[in-house]
Amino acid sequence: MKSEETKNIGLRGITIADTRISMVDGERGRLFYRGYPIQQLAEQATFEEVILLLLYGHAPTLADIRRVESNLREYRQLPEEIFGMLKIFRPSAAPMDVMQAVAAALAQFDPDLQTDNREAVGRSCLRLIARFASAAAAWQRIRNGLEPIRDLDDSSHAAAVLHGMWGRVPTAEETRLMDLLLVLHADHTFNASTFAVREVASTRANLYASVSAGVGALSGDLHGGANAKVMQMLLEIGDLDKVESWISQRIDAGQRIMGLGHAVYQTEDPRAGILRKVADKVLQRPEDRRWFELGLAVEQHGKAILLEKKKLVLYPNVDFFSSPVLYGQGFPIDMFPVFFAVSRVSGWCAHFLEEHFAEAQPKPQLYRPEASYTGRLCAQQIDDGCNWPDLDSRGLDPAG
Repeated sequence: MKSEETKNIGLRGITIADTRISMVDGERGRLFYRGYPIQQLAEQATFEEVILLLLYGHAPTLADIRRVESNLREYRQLPEEIFGMLKIFRPSAAPMDVMQAVAAALAQFDPDLQTDNREAVGRSCLRLIARFASAAAAWQRIRNGLEPIRDLDDSSHAAAVLHGMWGRVPTAEETRLMDLLLVLHADHTFNASTFAVREVASTRANLYASVSAGVGALSGDLHGGANAKVMQMLLEIGDLDKVESWISQRIDAGQRIMGLGHAVYQTEDPRAGILRKVADKVLQRPEDRRWFELGLAVEQHGKAILLEKKKLVLYPNVDFFSSPVLYGQGFPIDMFPVFFAVSRVSGWCAHFLEEHFAEAQPKPQLYRPEASYTGRLCAQQIDDGCNWPDLDSRGLDPAG
C-alpha cells in the first residue's frame, strides 16, 4: 500500500500488530474472544469467566473461577485515600475525567507495582478491575451527596457494581442483566482506547498509566461517549411521530445518527443483535418500552433515509440498544461511558499483558509512527517575515 493511501485515514484498515485476545470479522459481523464467539459467551459465560479467558487465554476451570471470585472480593475494597480523593472532586465533574484520574491514582496502592513478572501483573490486573468498578460506584454516590458503600462482598462483580451504585443488593434478574452487559463490552480488539493502552504500554509505562490513557480515549463522543449520545438523541426526538423528520433534518445538516454505523463492521455489529433482543425482553414497563420502540423507529428510518440521501448502508452498533437498557436500569446518562469502562478495563488489562510481555509478537516494541510535515520552513538568511527575532531586540530575558 502506498504511503499516500495510509495517511490521514485514522489508521483504518492498517494492521499494526498481532493479537491473540479478540478478533473482529467486519465483513461477516462476527466477534470472538480468544476464539469463542460472542454469542456463545453472552449465553453461557459469566463476566468472571470472561476476565479469566481474556487475561489467561483459556477457558477457566471451576477452581479458577472460585479463585478469581475470591480475589475480586478481596481487592474490591478501596483505600480510604481514594474515597478522600473522590470527595475532593466537584459534583459537576465529568465522570470519565474523574475515573481517568482514579485509574492512575490506584497505582500507588498496588504492592505488585514494581514486580515485573506475568503472575504479579496478573494480580495487578485483578486489583484494577475490582477497584475501578468500586471507584465508579462510589463516585456516583459521592457526587449525589451520599456515603459510598464500603463493604462490597457480593458474590459477583456485576452484583457489586450495582450494589455499590444503588446502595441495595440487586435482584438475581438485575445481576444477570448487568453480567451480560459486562460480557458484551469486555473487548473489541484494536479499537481507539485499546490502541491507546497498548501504545502507552509499549513505552514500558505501568498498567495504571496505560489504562488511564485508555479511559481518556474511551471518553470521546466517537468511542465510549457514543452510548450517552444515543440516549440523548432518543430523549431529544421524544416521540415516534417526530423520528422521520428529525433524522432527515439531521442528515441534511451533515450530522451523524448516533449508534448507526461502525468503523469496522460492514454489517450489523453482533453485539447489537444480542442487545436488541435483550432490550425487547427487559424494557417492558411503559416508561421504558417507549425508548426501545423509539430506537427501533430510528433504526428503521435512519437506515432508509441514509440509503436514499447518502447512499450509505449503516447498521446499529453496540451503543444503539445498550443505551435504552442502561437508562431503564437507572444509570445516569453521563455514567454510560463509565459503565463501558468498568467492563472494558478487563480487555485493556489483557492487551497490556500481551503488549508488555510480547505474547503475540517476537519482542516488545515501542510504537513510533512517522508523520509527513506539511508546514513551512524558515531560513534565517531570508527576510520573509519567517525569521525569529533575537531576545534583545524584543526586550525579553528568561532570567527576568
